[in-house]
Amino acid sequence: MKKRLIAAVLLLATLATVLVGCKGSEGETTATTKKPDETTPIPSDLLTFVKDGKTDYQIVYAMSAEESVKAAAEELSAAIEAATGVPIPVVHDMAKETAYEIRVGKVSRMSAINVWSEYNDFGERDYAVEVKENHLYLYGKTSQAVIAAVGYFREKALYTAPNVAGVKKTVAHEWRASDAVERVTYTGTDADGYYAYFTLGNGSAETYLRLSFTDNNGWRVQTKRNLSADFDDIGAAQQLALSLGEIPFGSVYPITVSEGEGTVTVRAANNCHVIVNMADFCMNFYNANGACSATIGEIDSNAGGSYLSGGINPDEAIFGTGERFNAVNQRGKKPVMFSKDEWSSPTACYMVIPLLCFSRGSGIFLNHYEYMSVSLGDPAKKAEADTWTAQISCDSLDFYVYTTEEMSEAIRGYTDLSGHAEQPEEWTYGMILCRYSPDLSQKWSTDITPGEVHGGRGMGVYDTIAYMEAYDLPWTTVSAEAWGPYRGSAQKRKDLKELCDYVHALGKKFIVYMRVGWAGSSMTGFMDDYLLEMVMPNGNTTTSLPVSETNNPDVVGGSDGYPYLDITNPVACEWFFDEYWDWLSKEIGVDGCKIDFCETLPEYYELNYYDETIPTAGSHHWYPSAFCAKFFEMISKKSDGGMCYTRGGGIGAQRAPYMWAGDQTRTFSSLRMQLISVLTSGMSGVPFMSYDMSGYKYAGGTDPETEAHVFIRGAQYTAFTICMQQHGTVLQAFQFAEGVVKRVAVYKTPDGTYTTTAGSNTFVRWVDATTGGLDPATGKMREGDLIYKVKPGELAYATDIYRAYVKLHELLTPYITEYSEIACETGMPVMRPLALMWQDDVNVYDFTDEYMFGDAFLVAPVLTESFTRDIYLPEGEWLDLNTGETHTVGADGLWLYGYDAPMTVLPVFYNLSTTSNTAEDLLPGITEIFEHLDEIQAGISDGASVVSQ
Repeated sequence: MKKRLIAAVLLLATLATVLVGCKGSEGETTATTKKPDETTPIPSDLLTFVKDGKTDYQIVYAMSAEESVKAAAEELSAAIEAATGVPIPVVHDMAKETAYEIRVGKVSRMSAINVWSEYNDFGERDYAVEVKENHLYLYGKTSQAVIAAVGYFREKALYTAPNVAGVKKTVAHEWRASDAVERVTYTGTDADGYYAYFTLGNGSAETYLRLSFTDNNGWRVQTKRNLSADFDDIGAAQQLALSLGEIPFGSVYPITVSEGEGTVTVRAANNCHVIVNMADFCMNFYNANGACSATIGEIDSNAGGSYLSGGINPDEAIFGTGERFNAVNQRGKKPVMFSKDEWSSPTACYMVIPLLCFSRGSGIFLNHYEYMSVSLGDPAKKAEADTWTAQISCDSLDFYVYTTEEMSEAIRGYTDLSGHAEQPEEWTYGMILCRYSPDLSQKWSTDITPGEVHGGRGMGVYDTIAYMEAYDLPWTTVSAEAWGPYRGSAQKRKDLKELCDYVHALGKKFIVYMRVGWAGSSMTGFMDDYLLEMVMPNGNTTTSLPVSETNNPDVVGGSDGYPYLDITNPVACEWFFDEYWDWLSKEIGVDGCKIDFCETLPEYYELNYYDETIPTAGSHHWYPSAFCAKFFEMISKKSDGGMCYTRGGGIGAQRAPYMWAGDQTRTFSSLRMQLISVLTSGMSGVPFMSYDMSGYKYAGGTDPETEAHVFIRGAQYTAFTICMQQHGTVLQAFQFAEGVVKRVAVYKTPDGTYTTTAGSNTFVRWVDATTGGLDPATGKMREGDLIYKVKPGELAYATDIYRAYVKLHELLTPYITEYSEIACETGMPVMRPLALMWQDDVNVYDFTDEYMFGDAFLVAPVLTESFTRDIYLPEGEWLDLNTGETHTVGADGLWLYGYDAPMTVLPVFYNLSTTSNTAEDLLPGITEIFEHLDEIQAGISDGASVVSQ
């Protein structure tokens, strides 16, 4: 293949101003930058107008009247008043600017304004801050980006954090003020020699600490505030196990303690040990070979919250923290450990797993469901560049330090403690055919009311299946999102039964949709006793929150309020899982469910569980983890296996076991975000992660060929993932071959000519010229009709390429099964960042566009609108499955610059040192498919567009 050199330049620089003060540490690139042609700095006295009492200012939520934007403006006003004592009024003004303003709003083209900007890790602007004389602009491309801009400004200028669901986050370090005597005292061990006890501080501000050695070379550190109280053995992982009817995992092993001059050493039988510095508190954790695995520098627990800090080596990378979209390496980031739906934003986080994996090979697991704010080395503050911190909304600490030598061992420590994923059924590795409501909400396309069609792309279930079969497009499962666990009208039940039977007759599976903890109208009325009771601020109780309080509790406004099943009530669980779903799975035949909105349960209200031992704090993360684990336990008992796919959760989310990565747009930048979400989840102990292949909603302009290219690039690397899933309001594979048109409202102007509305981005499948578009007699536009953009066959190559890669994915089934078994036993993900296998190679720490699929295939997808890319090969012997060339690579690695990757090509390299028992047998089939793709590429180059079936 011909190779061309293209330099990939990412906009990763620093916003070095008084406002931000960002300076990257050695080897670190930060996610903020300044436009190269800007000269005006953000002034250091930005807030002097309020500090000097100039109350002429107002906050204007301009350009948008959305409730979420308005709420962001109001929150900013409250933050300024709290910081300065000066109230700033909030107004809605779409028109003229006044003399003194802070404007908060949305802009469609971020590049059009000359601003200081916050960039995501792909060099794209998400939100911006601009200062012009007496005006401050906080802008974003979406409502979520506006909120992010306000939060960023508050953090950097006001030094206050945005409010998240009303959760308490303030941490008062009480005992540090009392420093008159030795700060740490060793108080002995228990009678059997399993626990070492320490007292931190003295007087009324003491913190009591217990240290023990557990499984997987893990040291458990626990604190309490009351000397007479017992240490609580029930942390988050243990709470989940108990709520699932299990005995909590983990053992405690004997230790020995020796006292030295100013130190106490606690040692396990395998020589893993902890040295506690008594004069100036510090805990150094060492592995069995004597290497330092972790350092804990500060510990504080009190009624206001708990605080923890530790050290980071200068060149060290940090992975984990749950599902992230901004970067795989979280070093220098400040991940908020609170799940929330921010819809296609790099700051979104649907799943929180407070596991930190350090590239030295060790790990730290914070055994808490409660809200926490983490800083993993702040490059903006020199003193904190090599320090990580965690602030947790709890009055005692419970965490594990894994003194391991490989990050995979730290991941296993977490999964051994919180529960391993169960082996999915083989059919779940296939292609899930899914659409957003009302797409697939009806049996036939003719049943869908045109006004109800999202984006003009709606199709009935039977029609969709017929097209997939006609174009020989493999699929294994229908996920009909609008067909929830419904026990409504007799006709609806009959339709659902007929659909299931039809899909099963084809040898396929059928799954439906619901929100976490909710079964629709069947759960209201006579089932009220089974619902979770919530206490409102006025003291009244409710089982269904007002609309304004739900959906995304960290953002004002929501879609609707709905009740939650009280999963601590045995009778409620028996009804829901053993009766309700028994009927759906046996009588109707439903094979599983997509469980959505797992980040919505509020914990800023008191929650009255049937089991009074379940705390409100942390329920936001505990509830979806427990509910989905219970659901999977139930549905997997089907004779032919069942499955659930979940969106979000917290510690133990891997038990579900499948997750999907929330909503992203069909754009190139979102392709990278989707890949990052899978890799970060895998580094957090969640091995089975899916996503809406190539995006959920098209947002790339009006050219359907652009959508086709994003679709193809997404389908290519999704072939080398656990499962494939089409979902959203986007075009499906067969629609590219069928032909698409741009739906445009045509109207007659006063001068007699015809024109169209601008900015429409709605596509429907191709229609015949006699039914719309151009007047057959005149060849001109007709009022109220459609205008052709793409004829049948013009984008058929997208359908061809997709078919080939889905068949490649099917070919990989034995390999996926092999590595899924490993994942279930060890926690080792199937999709792995290169750093997980080459943790000593600093070159791979920041990669977001290469990964290992098992240990046999290195995949380097093209995630930009380009036909070349640079590829890095780590140490080993690699066979290029596209060219047949073998590369022998030493410890310094090898860069392949300008690797040729036309539209049909996915760069894949085979590891000749793989331990796989199945991979080698798959190589002839992979080669055959790649050769067929070369034929398709030749047809594209020649202008051919006929679908090969």
